[in-house]
Amino acid sequence: MSDMTHSKVDDNTGLSRRKFLIGTGAILAAPMVLRGNAWAAGKSLYVSTYVGVQGQVIADEIIPQFEKDYRCKVFQTQTTTLPTIATLRTEKNHPRLSVAMMDDVAIPIAKREGLIAQIPADRVPNLTKVFKNYVYEDGYGAAFSISRITPWYNTQALGSEKPTSWQDLWDDKFKKRFIMVSPKWTNSLAILTMAASHVDGKPPLQAQYDIDKAWDRMTELVPNVFSIHENSGGAVLQVVQSQADIAGPDHSKSILPYIVKGAPIELMDPKEGSFAGVNAITLVNNAPEPELAAAFIDRILSPEVQQRLAEATLTAPVREGITLSEAAAKYVKTDEESLASLINLDWTFINPKRSEIIDKFNHTFL
Repeated sequence: MSDMTHSKVDDNTGLSRRKFLIGTGAILAAPMVLRGNAWAAGKSLYVSTYVGVQGQVIADEIIPQFEKDYRCKVFQTQTTTLPTIATLRTEKNHPRLSVAMMDDVAIPIAKREGLIAQIPADRVPNLTKVFKNYVYEDGYGAAFSISRITPWYNTQALGSEKPTSWQDLWDDKFKKRFIMVSPKWTNSLAILTMAASHVDGKPPLQAQYDIDKAWDRMTELVPNVFSIHENSGGAVLQVVQSQADIAGPDHSKSILPYIVKGAPIELMDPKEGSFAGVNAITLVNNAPEPELAAAFIDRILSPEVQQRLAEATLTAPVREGITLSEAAAKYVKTDEESLASLINLDWTFINPKRSEIIDKFNHTFL
């Protein structure tokens, strides 16, 4: 799960929109728009974006500027990955959407089903600037926002004994003190991968192909599980109230807002690494407005918009040369090396196993 909602735009970070404007000059003052955009005048573009702060920034700031630059009208639907895929399937023969945002897990599925098309690099020059690890399926999707997936814990309860390894989740001191993310969310695959890694001694990138071997180790985790959460906000409340000591794994963008506001919690920085939580953008196959869609994708990948989204959501941009404010840079690493070190799961391998994995999770923990 990477589609988490929060309250008002920028309430998460404490970085007000006015301060951002003052600090950087014209906010999305527009990436240079090529002259001669008369071809776009009067056209309508339908896009599907994420919900929450990210979707609201796109609605309030990015879309109005894009409409002004291209003299077009953009209609936005704010939703999450699964409803987006459902819509693309329903409208496959006569799509209304031209641009669809979705998690990386869905891109192989959407490509295989003919729901998305290859992003044309000649019309999306900013695509060439995206870190190579975050362009998917030969250009059928590109990341535009990255958070890290990791457990998190109560700093007051653990004091100096902070956890440093995924294997600490199995420690006896966390008996009935761990709130585990629901197996409905793809975050749960991080635990399963680390269980497999512990069993066969392989690094996570290799161990993910041995997840069938992980279930005995997962059974050993059962005594530590206090509850299973489907909403990180509720889990944060329980951990802050000392009903549990450790939770997750969750997307950093879902937990950092609480840390910024002073909650006594901290994200783990496990020695084995954290996983990549990817928000991606795609071009719908047989899009009604492919040229305007390409222009919109290029705008999302532009340095100005990458900076704005990173500041607002405390997620990493997908290209170099983005300088964040001191407040945001405290929580977000933007260099290619740091993002390349995140563990990216092979969804082409895992997706066919998802139903079986969820069944085994439920059998083991519920």
